[in-house]
Amino acid sequence: MKTKIITTLLVQTILAVIVGFLVSITANVFIEGAKFLLSLQSSTNSLSIRLVDEEVSLLPIIAMLISAALIILVRKTLGVTKWSGPADSIYALHQQKIGVDVKLGLGSTLAAFISAGGGASVGQYGPLIHFGATLSTMLSKVFGKHISKDVLIACGVAAAISAGFNAPIAGILFAHEALLRRFSIGAVAPISVAAIVASASNQYLGFSNLAFAVPIADIELAAVVPFVILFAPVCSAAAIVYMMTLRKFQKFAASGKFTFNTLIFTTALVVGSVGVFLPDVLGLGGLQMNKMVNAEYALQFLVVLLFAKILVTAACVSFGFFGGVFGPALFVGAALGGILSGLLVEIGLPTEYGSIITVATLAAVGASVIGAPLTAVLIVVELTGSYQYGLMALLSVTLCSNLTYRFFGLSFFDRQLLDRGIDLTRGREYIHMTQLYMGEIQLSDCLTFPKGVSATPILDSMRKEQTTESYILNTDGSLHGKLDLHNLISNHDDFENNLDVTPISLDAENSLAEALEIASDFVGESIPVLKDGIFMGAITEGDLFKKVLEVEDSLRAEEH
Repeated sequence: MKTKIITTLLVQTILAVIVGFLVSITANVFIEGAKFLLSLQSSTNSLSIRLVDEEVSLLPIIAMLISAALIILVRKTLGVTKWSGPADSIYALHQQKIGVDVKLGLGSTLAAFISAGGGASVGQYGPLIHFGATLSTMLSKVFGKHISKDVLIACGVAAAISAGFNAPIAGILFAHEALLRRFSIGAVAPISVAAIVASASNQYLGFSNLAFAVPIADIELAAVVPFVILFAPVCSAAAIVYMMTLRKFQKFAASGKFTFNTLIFTTALVVGSVGVFLPDVLGLGGLQMNKMVNAEYALQFLVVLLFAKILVTAACVSFGFFGGVFGPALFVGAALGGILSGLLVEIGLPTEYGSIITVATLAAVGASVIGAPLTAVLIVVELTGSYQYGLMALLSVTLCSNLTYRFFGLSFFDRQLLDRGIDLTRGREYIHMTQLYMGEIQLSDCLTFPKGVSATPILDSMRKEQTTESYILNTDGSLHGKLDLHNLISNHDDFENNLDVTPISLDAENSLAEALEIASDFVGESIPVLKDGIFMGAITEGDLFKKVLEVEDSLRAEEH
């Protein structure tokens, strides 16, 4: 027994190390590669035209068009019609099936890299999170007996956040807060190992991703608190506008009014044209956010960036390009924070308030989008290295997230799942019950008789089996009707004319969750189960609830 435990822990640790290292490599190749491709657009003056008195480069348009063509090629090569992202990772972790679609996951990561490298306004963290989940799914198919699928997926996601932000503690918390949605004793160790290895790999290989170079001043927090509280509703409104815009654009794309090719090439032309005159809204946005935090943009320009970023991100994510929504949400939050802090300076407040308010606003908007307030706070602490900034982020995030939840929902990803009919708020048990079908459940023994049989042998059998119900079947095996003992005794030879021919019944394709809902109106011993009209057997209410307890016990065992 002890040997088995030690072997399991050793395998889990090795898998966590592998996941952490590979996700770190992929994350940094993704981010650095995208940055390099974007830098090529600004490092050359070729392909420029003179417009009025200025030379403008056409490279943003050309790069977007090339990216669009490559994405179409990837779609055709893989034979896919949609990409998968964090919402799919979250759902994969909460369901019974074996993780995410590997081919689709790898294809989505490639599509996101092409999009980001071409200048599309997308985030890197969503694709990296999904890649972590995809890699973990691949490993779980081989080593699943040593570590549960959901814990291994959580390892991949934690490593992605850790590598993307150089924030291992935030990665650990995100895996529990946004994915597992519980703190599991058995999950803490492997998730922590994966996140720490990812961060250590970053440092060893010399990678340094997003970090905020903030002014660390002796700020009197009491003077900042009123403004953070005052701005919380504004942050919530910005997050809701951002997410609603995304949803509106996605709904339009799903309407089928235009083909995929038409949408993506039109988006490439429009967004590329915007990038010619407003290049700051393109790409991953890390450099621009640092400038906002340090008040390097004019107030009026920030207003333009705020609205432009929302629109181009919605267009890119909805109309063919692929990437995350968290990075652009941070950008929107930083732009909003820059505007609000700029207004404070305009009315005479000290400039050192600006950075801390901007960072707090950035965290608040980002947290509202991903539904992980504590993770956003830890990201701020790890990116700034400042306890003061973390405290103000905590205040802003908690207030803003609460408001956003009341008026929009827990997160953008949860709303995406709700659109598919998946309600995570009902818990993992409910999701598992929606994927356990009546045709897979052992049915109870019950008495059946062919149509036309006389009452006496039926009565004898029912007395012998001490049951009050039996079923009359047609020659083809279909259900003719349900017979109860009272009817049989009362009507005897005429009992077939008094059968319940439309009893409450279940279909083999009904899930356990659906069966429980149907059974809520049932009175009797058992419920017939049919498949294509053919009688398969019956199940009691007790058996249904026993199966529910089995699902719950199985999930509790996984957690420990």
